[in-house]
Amino acid sequence: MVKGKATKAQIRKERSPEKIEKVLSQKGYPSGKVPKGKVLHHIKSVAEGGKTTPKNTRVIPKAKHEQIHANRRKRGGI
Repeated sequence: MVKGKATKAQIRKERSPEKIEKVLSQKGYPSGKVPKGKVLHHIKSVAEGGKTTPKNTRVIPKAKHEQIHANRRKRGGI
């Protein structure tokens, strides 16, 4: 993936269910699914060139995820 803005094809690839399932199993979720009320959050967003890797993702509560993105929008980010 090129640094900076990602193309729609790159975003689709990074957000593919297969890739997300693989990362979740590597992070200790053997079913490949996040627990109820939690989401997989990309630290460096996919749209900005972030990858779906165990190092760039965190499993966090849904409310916290919404708060993070609301704060980013206020600052002019994603």
